Amino acid sequence: MDKIKLAIVGAGIWGENHAQAFSFYHPADLVCICDLDEERAKGLADKYRCDYTTDINEIANGDIDAVSIATPDHAHHAPAITVIEAGKHVLVEKPLTTDVAEAKEIIAAAKNKGVKLMVDYQLRWNPAIMGAKAYMENGELGKPVVGYARLSDTIYVPTQMLSWGSNSGPEWFLFPHTMDAIRWITQEEPSEVYAKGIKRVLKAKGIDAYDAIHAMVTFENCVVTFESSWIVPESYPSVVDAKMTLVGDKGRVNLNLDYPGLDVCTDRFHYPFGSHGITRYGKPFGFHYESIKYFVDCILEDKEPEATGQDGLVATAMITAAMKSIEENRIVKMAEIL
Repeated sequence: MDKIKLAIVGAGIWGENHAQAFSFYHPADLVCICDLDEERAKGLADKYRCDYTTDINEIANGDIDAVSIATPDHAHHAPAITVIEAGKHVLVEKPLTTDVAEAKEIIAAAKNKGVKLMVDYQLRWNPAIMGAKAYMENGELGKPVVGYARLSDTIYVPTQMLSWGSNSGPEWFLFPHTMDAIRWITQEEPSEVYAKGIKRVLKAKGIDAYDAIHAMVTFENCVVTFESSWIVPESYPSVVDAKMTLVGDKGRVNLNLDYPGLDVCTDRFHYPFGSHGITRYGKPFGFHYESIKYFVDCILEDKEPEATGQDGLVATAMITAAMKSIEENRIVKMAEIL
């Protein structure tokens, strides 16, 4: 194939990032946008000069090679199964699902149909994360001992950016990024999780989601604390507050992921939001587009994506274990979840 015919399910904020990536990548042919909201589907389709529909069966039955799923966190399973059963390759936004059984069903369906399944873990394409992995791979850090990963959002995200905050939370919206990144860097599997969470600020605003969660995850050789919050004040200079430290028995890496290298003083002091790319030289730039383009490459080159359905399953299981730990106030073994 010279061109991969693609459709996008979900015409929201991240669906548009998929549309940008496909539209400016020559091996990709964006054919259709699907969203339950016809006005939103048409608006994005008009912008990127393709067809639109509100019926996912038109995508499943259409002349399309692959589909990216960019629906809200809790709404990945049904569209993924529909298009996989129709023989389409699938890129699913993180998390793969918010349910372990559903994640296993997606993986089994993709295997049965012989299609490629990738989870869009964009941090694997972040140069800083790739650099940390390189130091781990070349042995300069030694074996990992202890780590800390924080990825939080300002309260703007659950109260204004998302209309479905009560169906997600910092655990499903943010933990998949950091949990996958640490697992990818260390190449270690989690064995148990102990977590604590607080619901107060967002609940008072009518959003049934955690304000903040701490999850301590034990891996094979190290212990990593994952922190995530959805109530960072909007006065913070970035929409995200992201830090990561990993200490090995030979060395240490430290990452500040909310500072893109550019700070701006206009009506306020801020860092440009790193999840919005910059368009220059006639195309968009940003590491979060690279993972989407990589999915197209995997189909063209007939290779298995590195960010697999299994990776998505493990992250979903880690988060599920954290939620169970909070509810039952105990350490949860990963074997109980998987």
